[in-house]
Amino acid sequence: MAGEGQGRLTTAQVEAFLLRLCKDIPRPECWSCECLQGFRARLELDATEVAKSILAKHKKSPQQTHSYPGCESCPPAGIFAEYLMRKRGR
Repeated sequence: MAGEGQGRLTTAQVEAFLLRLCKDIPRPECWSCECLQGFRARLELDATEVAKSILAKHKKSPQQTHSYPGCESCPPAGIFAEYLMRKRGR
């Protein structure tokens, strides 16, 4: 995609992560969990400038964010772990 940095997450890649999160998170309040917000922040750091604007729409303020409640199965954490493993394997 023209204008997007080499080695950075493209708009399509960011949209794919967001689509997967939308499909896999069990409750709307997951979006304000520090776990998911941490993943969102990591993606933002790794994304192109164009893709960052997509992630910004899902950013919660510290006042809106709640601590990780210890969910037995945390789909965002699993997706985040997969992302980090793939990133290390580059």
